[in-house]
Amino acid sequence: MPTLGRQISLAHLTVLDTTPPELVTVAAAAGFRTIGIRLTATPSVGVPPYDMLSEGPLLRETLQRLADTGVSVLDTEFLRFEPEHPVGVPEGFLEVSARLGARNVLVMSAEPEEARTVERFSELCDRAAGYGLHVCLEFAIYTGVRTLAHAAHVIARSKRSNASVLVDALHFSRSGGIPAHIASVDPSLFRYAQICDAGADMPGPGDTPALVREARTGRLLPGEGDLPLAELVAALPVAVPLAIEAPCRATSELSAFERAKRAHQALAALLQTDREHH
Repeated sequence: MPTLGRQISLAHLTVLDTTPPELVTVAAAAGFRTIGIRLTATPSVGVPPYDMLSEGPLLRETLQRLADTGVSVLDTEFLRFEPEHPVGVPEGFLEVSARLGARNVLVMSAEPEEARTVERFSELCDRAAGYGLHVCLEFAIYTGVRTLAHAAHVIARSKRSNASVLVDALHFSRSGGIPAHIASVDPSLFRYAQICDAGADMPGPGDTPALVREARTGRLLPGEGDLPLAELVAALPVAVPLAIEAPCRATSELSAFERAKRAHQALAALLQTDREHH
């Protein structure tokens, strides 16, 4: 298989019906060498509970399949700062992330006060540093950190060397971001980016339920929508890995392998376009 120039990863959300061990196998079969693992299942979005945060069969099987396939872990998710939950990091999350060989952990903030987000983010960075992990702050218009500029500001306030910003192509677009905005941020703050496509018609900026629905089940594969993905990829530093995060309601009946294979093909085609532009 020819090199794609950039490392590409399969984000768990693309095939969220897979358990972590199944994700490893599906990703490897579809051609991915890297994955993102969601360590905490999400019953609210139809993912049954599974226990990855303690020593048990699921964790052991995941580690075994990673070893057998040579697949590596780019990131683990999903952490969220909620005002009503002062403990934002589940017990075992950072320890298991490190055991899996992850390089990054992803966090979003629902804290309405920026000072509280900075405080909690800084504390998480300090804890993660003990495990050799970077902390990637993801922004979205319906969260406490709404834009790329806002995320970069929070990171600057945190003054933590293992802090970075995560650009998700959908959230970036829906928050008013355009590829030219990438240049306004220190390139070293980008550890990886999440890629998907979407239609030109976006939900209203105040319609949080519709925006959340689109993010969870309404994304498209690169090339199927209207986002300026080639320009976004070209604007990102050349060493930044790309994770495809494209859960799509329309293809949810397909097997996880088929969805992963289509995701790999779409991302490879996007990178081919990027190389031709250079």
